Amino acid sequence: MSTPYPASMPHPEIERETPTAAFETTWPLTVVSAPDLQAPLAEEIRSLVTAKVSDRPFGVLLDATPEQAYKIICDSLIAGHVYVELISGQGENADELYQLVQRVDWSLHLAEEGYFAISATGATESLRHTGFVATRIKDAIVDQFRDRSGNRPSIDTDQPDIRLHCHLTASGHATLSLELSHGSLHRRGYRIDGGLAPLRETLAAGVLWRARWPQLASLMPDTEVGLFDPMCGSGTLVIEAALRLTGLPTELRQQRIGSPGWLGHDLAARQRALNAAPTGITGVDPAQFAGKLIGQDIDIEQIIAAKANAERAGVAHLVSFREADAWAEPCPNALEGITHGLLVSNLPYGHRLDITGGNAYGTPNSAPDFSTLTDQWQVCLNGWHWAVLLAEGEGKNWPLRYERAFPMDQSGIAIDMIRGNFDGKGRREAPGPIGLANRLSIAAASATEVVDAEPFANRLQKNFRHLKKIIAREGGCCYRVYDADLPDFNLAIDLYQDETGETWADIQEYRAPNTIDPQLARARLSVAVNQTITGLGLAPNHSVVRQRKRQTGSEQYQKITQERLERVVIEGGTRLMINLTDYLDTGLFLDHRYVRDWVAELSRGKSVLNLFCYTATASVRAAHQGAARTLSIDLSHTYLDWAERNFALNNIKVGTEHRLVRADVLEWLDQRQSSVYQPERFDVIFCDPPTFSNSKSMQDTLDIQRDHEQMIEICMHLLACEGILIFSNNLKGFKLSAHLTEEFLINDLSRKTLPPDFARTPHRRSVYEIRHRPRD
Repeated sequence: MSTPYPASMPHPEIERETPTAAFETTWPLTVVSAPDLQAPLAEEIRSLVTAKVSDRPFGVLLDATPEQAYKIICDSLIAGHVYVELISGQGENADELYQLVQRVDWSLHLAEEGYFAISATGATESLRHTGFVATRIKDAIVDQFRDRSGNRPSIDTDQPDIRLHCHLTASGHATLSLELSHGSLHRRGYRIDGGLAPLRETLAAGVLWRARWPQLASLMPDTEVGLFDPMCGSGTLVIEAALRLTGLPTELRQQRIGSPGWLGHDLAARQRALNAAPTGITGVDPAQFAGKLIGQDIDIEQIIAAKANAERAGVAHLVSFREADAWAEPCPNALEGITHGLLVSNLPYGHRLDITGGNAYGTPNSAPDFSTLTDQWQVCLNGWHWAVLLAEGEGKNWPLRYERAFPMDQSGIAIDMIRGNFDGKGRREAPGPIGLANRLSIAAASATEVVDAEPFANRLQKNFRHLKKIIAREGGCCYRVYDADLPDFNLAIDLYQDETGETWADIQEYRAPNTIDPQLARARLSVAVNQTITGLGLAPNHSVVRQRKRQTGSEQYQKITQERLERVVIEGGTRLMINLTDYLDTGLFLDHRYVRDWVAELSRGKSVLNLFCYTATASVRAAHQGAARTLSIDLSHTYLDWAERNFALNNIKVGTEHRLVRADVLEWLDQRQSSVYQPERFDVIFCDPPTFSNSKSMQDTLDIQRDHEQMIEICMHLLACEGILIFSNNLKGFKLSAHLTEEFLINDLSRKTLPPDFARTPHRRSVYEIRHRPRD
């Protein structure tokens, strides 16, 4: 019999006395999963029953009604075993264990002429052999019956009335449970020939859960959804995906309930659970997926086995299997036009790779080259999700970027499941900002021969300790930890903490003067990157390196890479998207965060105009804080699309109340000034123009020192009588027109709105509050 807990796994030491009846209203359940599937199991059980579920290293614990317990056994696809805890307590030696078992009234669980089986895991200093543990438990049970009536139950390991399991911790805590499920629940009964290195059915179900198959499937019928396994073997993943839609067949559900002679069974509850329809995905008709769940394999014998397995599982009408070479036929024609779905596969590794070596899967003793295949999937399955199983650590060689890796165990082989999206931008591009950061960090070992790292390391740590406290008090997420403090290390380092709590470093190198030896500049950058990663304790692949330079024309909106490292940060309670790799800027100007706070505060119940809005973070902050309406204007399609995503992240619909307009701001302002109609007035205007721009889409060039007077006067023409214009720019040495100070009330708030992490460079930015002068 399979054991529920690894021998070294500590069990929660929770005393549960057996009541006078077998149980009262609920049963204390232990549901065991395969290693690393505890979280999916907990999520699945929460979707099946309404109960408090506690995650544990071996699975989950919960108190369930009898009907809920039977439902979990009948309908969980991830659970491996289900146990009812009978008693737990101290059982460090043979006598203590015997006394603990004797505290259970066994007449409530087993007939005196009945049969039972016992297994055990774990050990203590005194109880080293599981066979002796099982024997001592048997003695306690048999002696209790013999003392009462002279009769006793017997051991039968093949067909017992009840199966018992005891787990011992090293500290001597014993937990004795009754197995409510019939053996390991991975045995669905549909798979006779599993093929090469087959996946356990429960592991396949867990992989599909991790791959978000239930969420994707629930898009039906509004959105057509498919599933594809290009190297399906005997079809387990495809069949389990279908069973997630239909639930298990009635006959199989009945066979999953174990310990048939247990006197504690609630027969009425068991029948209600069995009579209930199998649990699939709420609101989804499995018939709609017919022909859209497809598996293929190069081995015809595997395809024959897969078709037979699908028949036995009762899902042959939903799935389709075909013989095909993935490299020659990467995408089935049947999936053409289906824009949402999941590619999922247990790719060749280990034993499978040894046997298939030499064909399209690769050469003997080497991993296949998936780059050409993933390139084709990117095209024909664009918009789909993907999840693949690889040998442990092989994710580093996978040609696509992935969002997360999950360690798993397949029959004693350590593997990783990685998942991501086919979005046309997922191919790992070298030398992207992440890869560049990694290479520079590695090169630091030799760079320290010509560069002294200590001054930079000391300044970085000093800044970090100081600013971390300030940002924590502010409740901030993102700040600049280093701003070219030392002449030899001419770079800026920004830290971003995303909504999951992960910290990312954006390292921006300012181009060195021509008088500096390029090799020396590179060595200094290597040292700085390495000190940032190691000194700040950043996780692997959580740093990017880019070079800052002045952009002109269309360069302002051009991507510098295709890595698409996007994360959501929270500023002032508002969710905002940043991109750490693809553009020169991340989508969030950190030196303006106090200005955004101010705009959001001013905007409650007001109308807001945001000119040169970029990704519209100020508009989104304002709308999230209760602005009545916002209008955001920018010339870039890229940034306006980004702005719309920022609004959507906060469940704010872009439309009548919150508008995004693509326009040349100078031209738009000029039209409002020359219009014969009364222009729309705004309570708050935020104007943050670039220092200089000559984009080909603009009617004219923009020079902020030259053009600011006219720009501000037109903005004031659009400002309500009691309104406020916030005008800012980043031109070093900017001087405000004297004429404007005579015409309007102007308050220079450059210092007041300067965050402490930008205090070294106050001359780089100017911020003004501008109001109309009171009329006489």
